Amino acid sequence: MQLSRLEMETVVNFNEKEETANVFTHNGALIRRLEKLAVERPDECKPGYNQNEPRGKSFDVPKKWIKINPTRILTEEQLANKREQAQRSFSAQKPR
Repeated sequence: MQLSRLEMETVVNFNEKEETANVFTHNGALIRRLEKLAVERPDECKPGYNQNEPRGKSFDVPKKWIKINPTRILTEEQLANKREQAQRSFSAQKPR
């Protein structure tokens, strides 16, 4: 049975007592990243048990790896400056 994109979720689960979090995901890029970390850092990132989930994968990772990283809110002036910098950078890279 194929899951819809709405059903392909990522779930992060941890409690206040333990130092690890469990990450269950269907996201291919996140799976590849966690699989690579499991090879590079096997003491910190461990593949978990996947119960009846052929596509999703589970990993146990340190809680300190879990971050909430909101984007900055820029003013119109800051956005205009960034656009101008990007245009200058693009123009400087353009071959003549």
